[in-house]
Amino acid sequence: MNWAIGVDLGGTVIKAAFVSRDGSMRHAFKTPTHAHKGRNHVLEERFVPMMRGLIRRGEEEGMEIVGIGVAVASPLDPWKGVVHHPPNLPGWGIFPLLSYLEERFTMPVYMDNDANLFALGEWKWGSGEGATPLLCLTLGTGVGGGIVYENGRIWHGAHGCGGELGHITVDMNGPVCNCGNRGCLEAMASATALQKWIDQELGKGAYSTLSSGSDAKEIALAARLGDDLAMKAFQWLGRNLGVGLASLANAFDPRVIVLGGGLSKTGMLLLSPAVSEFKRRALPLVREKVEIRLATLENMGGVLGAALLAFQREENRARRDAK
Repeated sequence: MNWAIGVDLGGTVIKAAFVSRDGSMRHAFKTPTHAHKGRNHVLEERFVPMMRGLIRRGEEEGMEIVGIGVAVASPLDPWKGVVHHPPNLPGWGIFPLLSYLEERFTMPVYMDNDANLFALGEWKWGSGEGATPLLCLTLGTGVGGGIVYENGRIWHGAHGCGGELGHITVDMNGPVCNCGNRGCLEAMASATALQKWIDQELGKGAYSTLSSGSDAKEIALAARLGDDLAMKAFQWLGRNLGVGLASLANAFDPRVIVLGGGLSKTGMLLLSPAVSEFKRRALPLVREKVEIRLATLENMGGVLGAALLAFQREENRARRDAK
């Protein structure tokens, strides 16, 4: 059986596993990134030693490893493998990560943005299985996005920036987003947006069992327990998400939209207002046909998608060599 190593290099944790062609995993692990210690520490003291140890373990067990796929939490050039100022990996700047890794490992290495590979994993083994076009949104601290089309191809656009679904404009006069724009989906439908809305309302004197600085999990719990402000917060957030989903669905006409990330785990608190707003705003045929589903691969989606990328690229290479 062939195996690929899938790795998800995030700002908080690094996750990795051996993945087979049927999506089964072996030797899955995660470890802190220690991003605050800078690029050299993350790569030289964390990432590379851990990967070498994992490869050695696989070789000792006689595993045939076709390559390494890496999901990176960063804007990047997917063809040259250059990351551009990862927001959660401070001090990385513009860095040729792919060539750096290729110099340190004897097997092929492939990489892409983490949201793109999360979408790819959901397309192959998750709730978007086999559906194209597929849109995937990761709702967490920010809003990531990925588009899969034509039987497992990732849409990168002309410059590698395709699929930045979190930066469509939902409200041109809305709050400032981290990208510098106003009213992006990320600024209005993320866990950060939820927290800011609660803090602003508390600052205006609104009553709640919540206190300033409450996180998304605390706000969700308060909403389930009947806290009026928390319930209003999810109504606001869900409507914003629904506006974005309708705009995306009208533009791309996907078969399925998959929602993942930590915020998606709030379930109907978020989905109910989001789907209602989506149905109000989507074109009639889109409203009837497009399915909105929750992701099923959870926090290993990026690892699985990264491994699938390695399998895909190796298959493409084999076809070229056979000609």
